[in-house]
Amino acid sequence: MSRKTNIFEKSLASFIDVTIIFLLSAPIVLILSINKWQLLTIGIFFLYNVLFLLFNRNRSLGMIIVGVEWAKAYSMQQKVIWLILYTASFSTLLIWIWFPFDLFLINMLLLQLPSILVTGTTFHGLISGRMETVKLTNNQEI
Repeated sequence: MSRKTNIFEKSLASFIDVTIIFLLSAPIVLILSINKWQLLTIGIFFLYNVLFLLFNRNRSLGMIIVGVEWAKAYSMQQKVIWLILYTASFSTLLIWIWFPFDLFLINMLLLQLPSILVTGTTFHGLISGRMETVKLTNNQEI
């Protein structure tokens, strides 16, 4: 038995993934003294998710820790579109126009939050073909 994930579960899984990426990228940035750390971190985020796309049924560590699964088997095309849009969404944390986190706030408040409240899935999940996640109950596996 399963139920749709809520905003907290979606956010927590993403927060865990973002924390892992920052922990992975920090030593590289410090050791190599890379000036364009934002691009490096975005690249690491993309590769991190590509690995899970290929080897773990497209479930990141954040999804695994929170106990979240994809609602059904989605096509590779949907997964790739989702991955590109998820990476673009992540990049709004690191790239800004007027002040730090301006694009992130716009993304969260005008795209992600309304999309989750109206459709039950993130904006990138919606655009990718209504990809949805569920929380398993009773220790089930999909």
